[in-house]
Amino acid sequence: MFYAFDYDLTRSLQAKDRQVIDGVSEPLACIADRDYWFNWHIQQPLLTGGGLAWALPLVQGSVQIGRCQISKDDVVQISVVSRRNWRRIGMRYERRGADTNGNVANFVETEQILELESKQESGQHVDVGAHPTHIASFVQTRGSMPFLWTQTGAGLHPAAVVAGTDDSNAATCAQHLQHEISRVGRQVLVSLVEHGGREAAVGTAYAGVVGRCVASEMVDARMVRYVPWDFHHETRGMRYENVQQLVEQLRGEISGMGYYWHAGNAPLTTQHGIFRVNCMDCLDRTNVVQSAIARAVFNEQLVRLGVHAAPELGLAAHPGLEPTLNRLWANNGDYISRQYAGTSAMKGDFTRTGRRNFGGMVNDATYSLARLWINTFRDYFSQAVLDFLVGNHAAAAVFRTLIDLRSREPDQVRQMASARETAVRTSVAIVVRDGERVQLACVVQSPMALDSLKIAAAADSVLILTDTAVYVCSYCDRQQKVSEFLRIGLSVLARVQYGAYITDTRTPQCLDPSRNHGVVLSFALAPDHHSSSPGYEFESSLAATQPFVSSADGEKLHFIACKVATEAQVVMQHTPDDAESAAQPTLKDSEQPALVRLTRLENQAPDLLTECLCSAMLSLKLAHGDPSSQFITDAPIISVAAAKQSKTLVEKMTTRLHSALWI
Repeated sequence: MFYAFDYDLTRSLQAKDRQVIDGVSEPLACIADRDYWFNWHIQQPLLTGGGLAWALPLVQGSVQIGRCQISKDDVVQISVVSRRNWRRIGMRYERRGADTNGNVANFVETEQILELESKQESGQHVDVGAHPTHIASFVQTRGSMPFLWTQTGAGLHPAAVVAGTDDSNAATCAQHLQHEISRVGRQVLVSLVEHGGREAAVGTAYAGVVGRCVASEMVDARMVRYVPWDFHHETRGMRYENVQQLVEQLRGEISGMGYYWHAGNAPLTTQHGIFRVNCMDCLDRTNVVQSAIARAVFNEQLVRLGVHAAPELGLAAHPGLEPTLNRLWANNGDYISRQYAGTSAMKGDFTRTGRRNFGGMVNDATYSLARLWINTFRDYFSQAVLDFLVGNHAAAAVFRTLIDLRSREPDQVRQMASARETAVRTSVAIVVRDGERVQLACVVQSPMALDSLKIAAAADSVLILTDTAVYVCSYCDRQQKVSEFLRIGLSVLARVQYGAYITDTRTPQCLDPSRNHGVVLSFALAPDHHSSSPGYEFESSLAATQPFVSSADGEKLHFIACKVATEAQVVMQHTPDDAESAAQPTLKDSEQPALVRLTRLENQAPDLLTECLCSAMLSLKLAHGDPSSQFITDAPIISVAAAKQSKTLVEKMTTRLHSALWI
């Protein structure tokens, strides 16, 4: 963390303009940028209690300062100041991409400041003697690709997954770009991700999202330029000097963008637009490219100030200047990398010395292994603490992380509820037959396999109870469609068992029967069982095995199991219309009633929701005939004891080791 008593670190020189040069006339709390004020939430008691003068903004990032004598009369002070946006603050694999408000992970604004102190009476291009001190700054940003995507920290090279739909990702990206355009101007988006391999999916998605934003006029096309440059491909074989090719490719943008230059009492030039650079982590590759762009701008500033002895030689014309600048940028990269990934930046040898060597490659391998350890055993808790510090979560969430061994997105419950409402509505629209009324529909987890209780994945399914059948639908969030469904007519539904359904034993919450409840639907005849595609249906791979249970009269039964979702539950039904139902029992498709959410049931514990489901099934079964006395059975599906007994020794040891090392 960095702070200053009389200098606003949260904003660039251009944003502050004269406040830095002439002194701050107001308390820092009145002028600081909240997006980069890391401890803003913690200092709320001071801000709301009249203690503005006592509030001190902290900045997470880096402040690096160096001085260099470039001639007898000229001294250059170079500062590299990075400020991290806390709106989506977090650790490497815990926070990727953007949230629904357009805030992106690891978003850092980096400002390179040149301060020239000269005793000359006149300069080559400007009258330096008239103003003993000239200040010039150039600002760049880095940040995760601004759409919804995730990457779990499993292994050294985990695959990245695009999480949102095309429309939602375009809206998120547009929101982010519009905010940055209004703040700093035109955006030159430099993407360094690989064009092939494991990074291609998100890299291609980024290009598509930006193109969609421009094509749909969500963002002004004149204010955005997308520049893809596969860093690993272009620099393969340790040819890191090829980074200069990218700088030359951007030379026109660098000249047109300009920089902020202040002398005397007024700015002489201002910066128009910004380079927004990203790779996957926005750390190693990004720091190399940003330092190269900053070096080109720095050379141009020295020429403009008229103190460059030999512009054609670049910074090498002044002994000590290039090593100083390289050291500042290398240290800057290390600070930002430690805050996001837990280790110093990779490829730091090139940033620091201008050369790539074998020792640097060995260091990178060491950092990769260290990051793997930190991602696996440390970042969960670090993320929870960061979310608490910036006000994203209450203290209870930190303690819950100690039990669950996982962090949560700040708006995770809201996002889940929104996605699940879409899942329920889509499932009802696709699978429910014309004229059927939905009595209850809710979110469950299901094996989606007959005669099986083991839930292999935590993907959502939808359970729909209508007045004539029960549907269990497997729903794909990414494609927003039902991949397969099972329909059981109430006339063949023979038995319903409800009770504790324990599928995990790692935490106390997972062992609570009231929070882990489900139903088992047993049926006598082969149900309608289909995979769904627009316009046609075909048989699914969900095949029945040997019947697992038997009815009282010896009839063989198959079953499907469903576990009610624990949190962010969505419960819906068709709006009741008794008068219409009495006059017209079967409705036409155009007259299908609307779906409404039952918030009262959504807030109930899973065990109470399963009881409501069973009660509704019994009532409907009575309407179709006289059910057996054993139609509803209250008994554990998988008890706590059975769940613990089913765990293998390897699973038990893995859980204990994970807990011990992580905490």
